Amino acid sequence: MITKRIRHDLSYFISAGLLVLATVTAFTGLASDLWDLNDFVFHKYTGYVLALMVLAHIYRHWDRLVSYIRWRLSGHPKHRRSPSAVSRHQQQAQPVKKEDHEGMSEVGSRKLVSRRNFIPLTLGGLGGLALGYLLRPEPDLPLGGDVGAIYHEWSKPKLMSLLGTVANWGRNPPLYKKYVEVQQIHLPTLDEYRGLYTEDAIQRRRSTRDYSSQSMALEELSRLLYLTGGINSERWGRKLRSAPSAGALYPIEIYPVIHRVEGLQAGLYHYGLQDHTLNVLRHDNLRGEIVKNGLMQEFLGQANLVLVFTAIFQRLRWKYQERSYRYALIEAGHLGQNVYLAGTSMGIGICAVGAFLDNDLNAMLGVDGHKEAAIYMLAVGKI
Repeated sequence: MITKRIRHDLSYFISAGLLVLATVTAFTGLASDLWDLNDFVFHKYTGYVLALMVLAHIYRHWDRLVSYIRWRLSGHPKHRRSPSAVSRHQQQAQPVKKEDHEGMSEVGSRKLVSRRNFIPLTLGGLGGLALGYLLRPEPDLPLGGDVGAIYHEWSKPKLMSLLGTVANWGRNPPLYKKYVEVQQIHLPTLDEYRGLYTEDAIQRRRSTRDYSSQSMALEELSRLLYLTGGINSERWGRKLRSAPSAGALYPIEIYPVIHRVEGLQAGLYHYGLQDHTLNVLRHDNLRGEIVKNGLMQEFLGQANLVLVFTAIFQRLRWKYQERSYRYALIEAGHLGQNVYLAGTSMGIGICAVGAFLDNDLNAMLGVDGHKEAAIYMLAVGKI
């Protein structure tokens, strides 16, 4: 009797677990699709556990499944009942024991909700509440509540924008961010390496999320950073870089998060492009932290490094006012494509990421998230 009760409870446990895991898998799959998350660790592992629970469910009810399949394959006549139906009929035909009758009289002649139905009803209700909370309507805003569309409309050039140029939008900050009293590492001078032709690099460019365990050479990192956003020219006394920028104001800063590069300890660095150096900000294993900040996309921790782009908005705001944020994002795209093409030419895999926890990533970089904020990440790894 005890063994039968344990097996009975085990069936409830497995069924409830399947329902919970199926719900979680559905939600993580939806989040992965809506936010364009690749290699989303929560979705992947809930899928694994769900598969194990399905196998446990099949194992627990193997006799019933085999019996049902045999019954279906036997060409059963219409008047013939399935084994489960016969079993239920026999149970119903059994006389009710006195103690069972007394127990039923205490709660009524019939239970309104059985234990079999209680768990799905409860979990379904909780799932409905969660879904209602996630899909609740946003507060009424013009243009359908899309803040991006509101900003896009608001930042269009108008007569008032011309009048606004006389307003004080702050001063022009320095073009280069400098860290004082930190260790500086001078990157190797560029060699005569020649990779793919531009046309071939454009044709072969793809997002790559699978990387080898091979370390990246410091010379490769030096070349990649220079081709991404290094100073490569000078005109009329103004130093120009490898990507276009509105007014040559260059709001983007580059922070390499190093995992596996020869000659460098794992940690957080800042690219000092004015003298082609790395500023050492933090020596630490940041694999787990960058994966967590990247919404659990595992390849961010498997790459050799991750380049994080931030924008110092005041470098643009003093001149371009409302359109500054547009230009910052455009320039991040220019730099990101440089990373892709340079990496492809060098035989290195790249994958851009736009979904991350802004506040946590800004805290990891040591920026305030207002004057300077993270806006883009790119995983870089040997393939």
